[in-house]
Amino acid sequence: MKDEDILTRKALFSSLLLAYGKLLSRKTASRMESFYLEDLSLSEIALNENVSRSAIQQAIKDGEKELQHYEEKIGLLKKTRKIGILLERIEKEEDDEKRKHLLKEAKGVLDYGI
Repeated sequence: MKDEDILTRKALFSSLLLAYGKLLSRKTASRMESFYLEDLSLSEIALNENVSRSAIQQAIKDGEKELQHYEEKIGLLKKTRKIGILLERIEKEEDDEKRKHLLKEAKGVLDYGI
């Protein structure tokens, strides 16, 4: 895996963890936080918890699947990104009618369920 792919993956799962981490078991959330937010290696986490490296790797893999499932069902990151894009467009837009349309679109995203 290329370095930029690794960074993109870490950024994605860091964001998902911040959004949905409370829905994971304490143990899985803790291991994922150590890996994604504290940037500890699998070996370091395993040593800290006195378990095998493969146990940590499996817990993180399972946690990733769970986080992806939550994002597929809830879509919080997708909606947040869409609102961010709309807000940037609103900020740059000079035409009041177009701004109103963009605001209505952003409100629709919020009303739909964030």
